[in-house]
Amino acid sequence: MNALFGGPYSTHAKRVSIWNRAAPIPGCDKAIWRCDDQGRIIRWSDYDDRFSRYGWTILRERREGRLAQTLRPSAAKPVHVSQADRFDAAPLHKAA
Repeated sequence: MNALFGGPYSTHAKRVSIWNRAAPIPGCDKAIWRCDDQGRIIRWSDYDDRFSRYGWTILRERREGRLAQTLRPSAAKPVHVSQADRFDAAPLHKAA
């Protein structure tokens, strides 16, 4: 449970750090609305929601393994779900 909500390596902390890499939208609450690198609008609450207009997911470099993520700062970034398949990059999370 601690991995989900507490500590610097928690799931929530990782998601927040990736979210902060997206560009804030002027005039909007930066905790809710952001833009990915392609200029597409994403919403915090729509994380990994493929059916949402503002859904987003976390993508990392294709060859970035777990060891590389641990040893150096991650190159993961938030992207709109419609762009995730286009980039053909591996999602940061694993399917259940």
